Amino acid sequence: MLEPQNDSGVASRRVAVHCAVLFALVGLAISTHASSALISDAVQAEFVASNMAAPAPMQLARPAVLTRTEREN
Repeated sequence: MLEPQNDSGVASRRVAVHCAVLFALVGLAISTHASSALISDAVQAEFVASNMAAPAPMQLARPAVLTRTEREN
């Protein structure tokens, strides 16, 4: 039977490092005008098609000639 390893210290340090990097990137993005403009442009480009026109109504095909099948009994 495998015993669980005690890696809680390593895991908590990893989480702390990831949070620190995330906060640093967010702070950089907020403080720099060029990066905030870049983010704004990217968001507008992503959601430019959010107000697309409604699709055309669907028409079902109706055959011009009635097809009959015959069975042999």
